[in-house]
Amino acid sequence: MDSTINDVSDTALWVAHYRELETLRPDALFKDPLAKILVGERGKAIAEHMSKSSPYTAWSIVIRTCIIDQFILNLAGQEVDTIINLGAGLDTRPYRLNLPKNLRWIEVDYPHMIERKYKLLANENPTCKLERVALDLASDLDRKDFLSLVAAQSKKILVITEGVFGMAGDQGKLK
Repeated sequence: MDSTINDVSDTALWVAHYRELETLRPDALFKDPLAKILVGERGKAIAEHMSKSSPYTAWSIVIRTCIIDQFILNLAGQEVDTIINLGAGLDTRPYRLNLPKNLRWIEVDYPHMIERKYKLLANENPTCKLERVALDLASDLDRKDFLSLVAAQSKKILVITEGVFGMAGDQGKLK
């Protein structure tokens, strides 16, 4: 089993593994029962390989997840009507968080990641209006067109870039 990170999408498997482990703890800070479905053996192998270089990764992912979950719950439905998750990877918040049914949640990622989630979560029901968009976020034009379209359809948008560290063009600023 290949335990190295070969492309950015592999990090989604890595992170999902730590969400699965947290879910198994009796005193878990959050529960993500779908992580086990999404992670597979490769995610576990990557996590085990990477733990040798960073023993703090699991803890930081758990804390990051809790902080972002609370931030979203504080804003969802009250201040924002649309959430865009850029580089959504294997995030399951639209399924595991108690979100308003009328909240529009848009996951954006590479086509192969979107296809994987459609396939693995086909029998699951999100708590809000979930949409998925297959898009290479490194494409300035495609990204700008997508964001402009969603901005025209929404009142207030929260953009999450939890798994996206940098963007090409315009000094790395997302426009």
